[in-house]
Amino acid sequence: MRYLAAITTLLLAGLLTAAQPKVVSEFTGRVVGVTDGDTVKVLVGTQSVTVRLEGIDAPETGQAFGTRSKQALSALVFGKTATVQKTGEDRFGRTLGAIIADGVNANAKMVEGGWAWHYKKYSTDAGLAALERQAKDAKRGLWADPNPIAPWDYRASRRAPKVEPASGTGEYWLNTSSGVRHNSTCENFKKTKRGRLSSKTEGRPCGICGG
Repeated sequence: MRYLAAITTLLLAGLLTAAQPKVVSEFTGRVVGVTDGDTVKVLVGTQSVTVRLEGIDAPETGQAFGTRSKQALSALVFGKTATVQKTGEDRFGRTLGAIIADGVNANAKMVEGGWAWHYKKYSTDAGLAALERQAKDAKRGLWADPNPIAPWDYRASRRAPKVEPASGTGEYWLNTSSGVRHNSTCENFKKTKRGRLSSKTEGRPCGICGG
């Protein structure tokens, strides 16, 4: 209902210019698995269908808030009969779509609760954008962290080659407010308001320099 309210507010304000993704088909099945905060397995008859939730991106497994995001999605859909509103497929062949269980749009609920980002690179859904702003303002879920790392930045840092600290100093800087670790090549090295030198195992790596 809050998702619909957000849409209505934007319509009345004349700000809703981007349409929601077109639904190309619908199917119903039982949610038998939750991979993480944005991917589930739905049993349709005897076939297991992997569904990637359209328009959102949740923290990765092993990333801060990854486990809690998965738990939040599990509470919404696991073991339930759900309707999948398919909007297409991603490059891995997974079904893209919205998942509706007990009348609740799980995609929107994950963003509203602060357990997933609106995936703006692939989505122009103004309703999700509005829910993300509300969650961020209220510091819900992952937004309680003053400097949460977006999953796309986290994935990029994992793919990037490890960068050795400049001049062989072997120094690392821990932002004690956010818990993010920077190496000496980073623009934030010794530049945060609160911080200290640290070992290379303290905190979590910066999404830009790789920590």
